[in-house]
Amino acid sequence: MFARSRQLFASAMFVQDGFLVAGAWLLAYWLRFFGLRLQAPLGVPPLRPYLWACAVLVPTALLVLRSFMLYRSARTSRLGHELLAITQSLAVTAALAALGSYLVRGELSRTMILVFFVVAVAVFAVDRIVLRAVLRVLRRSGHNLRHVLVVGTGRLAELLVAKIRRHSDFGFVVHGLVAESPEAAGREVAGVPVLGSVDDLPRLAEMHGVEIIYIALARPEWQAEERALQLLADSTAAVRLVPDLSQAFRLNPSVEDFDGMPVVLVTESPEQGWNAVVKRAFDLCGSAAGLVVTSPIMAVVALLVRLDSPGPVFYAQERVGLNGRRFRMVKFRSMRVNAEDSGTSWTTKNDPRRTRLGTTLRRLSLDELPQLWNVFVGDMSLVGPRPEQPEHVDRFRASIPRYMLRHHVRAGMTGWAQVNGLRGDTPLEHRIEYDLYYIEHWSLLFDLRILWLTVGRVLRDASAY
Repeated sequence: MFARSRQLFASAMFVQDGFLVAGAWLLAYWLRFFGLRLQAPLGVPPLRPYLWACAVLVPTALLVLRSFMLYRSARTSRLGHELLAITQSLAVTAALAALGSYLVRGELSRTMILVFFVVAVAVFAVDRIVLRAVLRVLRRSGHNLRHVLVVGTGRLAELLVAKIRRHSDFGFVVHGLVAESPEAAGREVAGVPVLGSVDDLPRLAEMHGVEIIYIALARPEWQAEERALQLLADSTAAVRLVPDLSQAFRLNPSVEDFDGMPVVLVTESPEQGWNAVVKRAFDLCGSAAGLVVTSPIMAVVALLVRLDSPGPVFYAQERVGLNGRRFRMVKFRSMRVNAEDSGTSWTTKNDPRRTRLGTTLRRLSLDELPQLWNVFVGDMSLVGPRPEQPEHVDRFRASIPRYMLRHHVRAGMTGWAQVNGLRGDTPLEHRIEYDLYYIEHWSLLFDLRILWLTVGRVLRDASAY
């Protein structure tokens, strides 16, 4: 019944999306040639060729949407992820429409195709938001529920039950837990009764009309997990395996399909796929704009550095960035020439190696401006963990756990640790915690927030020396 209702729902969504694409296409035609009052130098084209194009576009769009896995069960998926997949799908669809128009000598308006993309994204977004709101109300009122058993009584099972309770809009009802051995039957774990042992699974699933069974056993209980999978081989319930990663540090964990084999990604950089494109585009545009806007300031600073003390205007130092790759980070020189002859070290308050101008440059972070070029060429990002010298990296990776995880992303001009006052000669362990938090929670909005906080921090940062 569960599989049948899920298939019916997916089929209904598939058909509905076809109507949404067709409606967005026709609405885009009306907006382009009538509603928006845009100029049409060649006159208003007849509707007929656009109707034929629509007949080709709808099945094409549905195939693209399906290829982005949008018709799988989305009960536990995030709205943001679904909307991103929809936007990507419609971008591909619009690109195919433009390519088709080009191949038939440009019979379709390029402006209309762009309008179609914007309209379609808006229509699909509203549809999905409304649909989720309706389903949330239904599930909280006791409808459209899925009956669940959880195999396991340990920490992993407790965490799963807590998540199910926290997301009541998912519509899961946990009937009970199933223990590794019969001795645990009859007691409660996290307020959920233990109904029996693994050997009782088929009987319990049938008795409670269970539709989904989550196996959440610890790794030492692998034999019980193997036994549960064996007993559920011919079950009508959907079986889902929750991997035990309690002993491993996780960084953006996810699951990928490797030629039909599910593979758990324990540590993964957020700069993958579409995220990498978005972040790099943001860095490229931001650094280009920054170079243009700050070029008069940098010209004045360069002249002052030259007049203040003998030596070059710029100072390039080897640092470690993405995936441990080394690069030359550029700054305005704020120290005397040969200041590091005695060895590499962080600057400290009242550091005697600084030049007269260097104190001011560091206080206002003006010495960092040339790093916009590092961002522009791809060595760095506007936001990310601050890069360290190779000597420090070699020392820290041997003594500080998880230190190298910060190199899963590009080094940044500013970062979450820096806007929280952790820069220069401050505890490295604290900085790493902030860096890893940034990597785990990365988003474009988070980057914008850090950049905004950086502006305020520059004016009142007592640790900038």
